[in-house]
Amino acid sequence: MIRPLYFHNPNQEGFEAIIKHLHSKNYKFISIEELYSRLEKNDTKGKLAYISFDDGWQGNLKLIPIIEKYNVHITIFIAVNPIMSGNFWWEFVAKKVGYTQMQNFKNLPHDEFESQLKKIKTEVADLQRSTMTIDELETITKHPLISIQSHTINHPILTKLPDDLLDFELSESQKQLEKITGKSIFAFSYPNGSISHREINAAKKYYKIAFSTKPNNISASADLYTLPRYALTGDYMRDLLKMYGIWKYIKGCCEKITRTFKA
Repeated sequence: MIRPLYFHNPNQEGFEAIIKHLHSKNYKFISIEELYSRLEKNDTKGKLAYISFDDGWQGNLKLIPIIEKYNVHITIFIAVNPIMSGNFWWEFVAKKVGYTQMQNFKNLPHDEFESQLKKIKTEVADLQRSTMTIDELETITKHPLISIQSHTINHPILTKLPDDLLDFELSESQKQLEKITGKSIFAFSYPNGSISHREINAAKKYYKIAFSTKPNNISASADLYTLPRYALTGDYMRDLLKMYGIWKYIKGCCEKITRTFKA
């Protein structure tokens, strides 16, 4: 059984607490190369943990001493253009309209999304860099515990894209990351976890495996293009509950109680 965990931009204390917990339980931290090799052989025996990060946040660099301390292999799925520009599109949107409106923005048709985002970017010009730089990316590519893989060019909502742009996001990110890293880019993480059969089939054209945001362990029979992962944040107690599949039940109970009081 492989326990797949992914983060975005966790704090150092919360991240180390989870890694320390897994280490104390004698988990082996496997690389994405070993993960793929095992899945090819239908071999998921043992206490195995696979750790990944989405996006390419600069804060991830502060975690390197922790992965070195515990000998943790990690994968960072990179969205290319934010690394070039310094920020992710949702940071501009949040600055302008707030995070509470984010889901509404994500639900916009693609052309309207792009039009509004372009306008917002001209009105929000004081964001500090949140992503790692190209130089930093090139440096960590050489680290023996770090693998760089693909998370598209622009981090779009893939299900909103026309076919040609969907293909571009998947193929061009692979191409550019292979040029930057000098290594094979064979794995993909779907932004926002937004997928249908179309996105899965597109991923199959360029990648050997792809990861969703569905919370579950990876079994020997797992579909290679919808591999599950538990989303963790750096909140230790909540992350433990998520990791062991308990959080969904607690969350469900809380939602029922909330609905009862609102009724």
